[in-house]
Amino acid sequence: MSGGIDAWNGLVAEGAPESGMAYFSRASRAEELISLSWALEEGNRIFYERVSGDARTEEAAAVFRSLSVAEERHKETLRGLFARVTGKDVEPLPPEGMEPGVYLEGGSLVGETLHWAAGKAPEKILEFAVAMETNSLDRYIKMSRAVDDTRSSEVFITLSGEEKTHVERMATLLDRLRSRE
Repeated sequence: MSGGIDAWNGLVAEGAPESGMAYFSRASRAEELISLSWALEEGNRIFYERVSGDARTEEAAAVFRSLSVAEERHKETLRGLFARVTGKDVEPLPPEGMEPGVYLEGGSLVGETLHWAAGKAPEKILEFAVAMETNSLDRYIKMSRAVDDTRSSEVFITLSGEEKTHVERMATLLDRLRSRE
């Protein structure tokens, strides 16, 4: 429980890459919000996949692998929502200048964040990931309120619930790792 409370009280990783990007201020229509979310989910998927291979414990590696799979599921959910909103059964195109998999949900560059994470203890990476997933949770809650379509809103509410589960799982693991110190 303390990990969850830490997460909600603004727990952030020390020295992590800056994340002051505001791409969502440029997106106003539902399809733009969906497209941007899809690109950011791909960034998180890549990040989790890579750090799972470098994790120092099997427990941390397993959590990161499962998060990578969950991000792929989020992308599929968003792709389906995009098809319903636009009538096009294609992958959402991100905003100009923002390729899928380049940025994380918190706005950091995937490459810079992976460089930062190299050799870090699982606790530090988890602290960063908790902050990143909390940012995503907040974004999906805001998006659920920003779209006019009730079904789209429900999708974003579902995604926010899944992000909350991610935060809780990582916070639990973070508590276990800290208790071993």
